[in-house]
Amino acid sequence: MQTGRIIEVHRTNYTVAIPDREVIATVRGTFHTEGDFPKVGDYVSLSLLEDNKAVIEKVHERASIIKRKAADSQEEQIMVTNVDLIGIVLGLDGDYSISRLERYLLLAAQSGISTVVILNKMDVVDDVQQHIREVEAVAGAVPVIAVSALTGERMSTFETYLLPEKTVVLLGSSGAGKSTITNWLLQEDRQAVQETRSIDNRGRHTTTSRQLITLPNGTFLIDTPGMRELGVFESDAEDELAVFERIEHFSSLCKFNNCDHEKSAGCAVLAALESGDLDQRELNNYHKLLRERAFQESKETTGSDRYQAQNQKRQNQKDAAAQRQRLSRR
Repeated sequence: MQTGRIIEVHRTNYTVAIPDREVIATVRGTFHTEGDFPKVGDYVSLSLLEDNKAVIEKVHERASIIKRKAADSQEEQIMVTNVDLIGIVLGLDGDYSISRLERYLLLAAQSGISTVVILNKMDVVDDVQQHIREVEAVAGAVPVIAVSALTGERMSTFETYLLPEKTVVLLGSSGAGKSTITNWLLQEDRQAVQETRSIDNRGRHTTTSRQLITLPNGTFLIDTPGMRELGVFESDAEDELAVFERIEHFSSLCKFNNCDHEKSAGCAVLAALESGDLDQRELNNYHKLLRERAFQESKETTGSDRYQAQNQKRQNQKDAAAQRQRLSRR
C-alpha cells in the first residue's frame, strides 16, 4: 500500500503524487456508496497498478478543511483540505470589492486556518496605502500585504509566508491574479493567464480546476478557479465578530436588544453611521448577510414542511387504498 496526495481532481479520476512520480487513480467502489470522495490536498492510501495507474483505498484524516455552500443548495462542498495558510487575493483594479473580501474573510474564519490578504496589481493604483488602510479596517488581525505579481514588486514579502512542507491555498475571484502569482513563484508560465476584460476589468476563468503545485522551496501551493458565488455557512458569534466586529460593538450599545439597526429609536449603529464612525457600505453588507441567513432558514423550514406534507399525502393514499380493499371483501 502506497501513500500519496491528491494534486488534481478530474471528472472520473485523480492525479496523485507519490514519492517518485505522479499516477492516475480511480477510487474503490465503496466511495460511491459512502459519498466522501477525495479532494485536492487529501492524503490517501492507494494500491499501485500497471501503466502508472492506481486505485485509492482510503482517505486519511484531514487536518483542516475549507468548505462552502453549494451554489444551488445548502449542501456542504469541500473545496480543499490539509491547508496551513489561506491567501485571499484581491485585485486593485476592477476586481476590488471590500464586500467580497468580507465574505472570503468569513469563509477563512470558519475554517480556522491562518490567513493573509494579498492586494495584487499595486502597479495600477496611485495610492496603495489608502487601499491597505481600507482593507485593514475590515481585516482586523489578518495581515494585509500589497504586491504586483506582474512586475514582481514586493512579492518577496509574500514569499516570507511560504514555508517548506506547508500548504498554501490562493482564494479569490477570477481576474484577481492568482495564476500570475503562482507563475511568478514558479518562475515559469505554467498556469494559463489571460488579460482582464477591458469593459469591466473582470478576469476570464483561466484556472479550471484546483491544482496542488510544489514550489521550488518545498511549499505546496494550491491554485483555485475564480468563484462566481461564495456561499458561506451560518457563522457563529466568533466568526461574525471577526468580520463585523465594529458593527457588533455599536450594536451592544443600542437601547433595545432586538434593535433592527434600520429605524429603531436609540440605535447606536445608526448614530455611528451619522457621526461617520461607521461606513454605509459596511452596514449594507451586514444587513445583506442577515437577510441571506433568514432566507436560507426559511427555505430549510419550507423544505421540511413540504417533505412532511408529501409523506402525509402518501400515507393517506395508502390508508385509502387499504380501506377500499377491506370494503371490497365484504
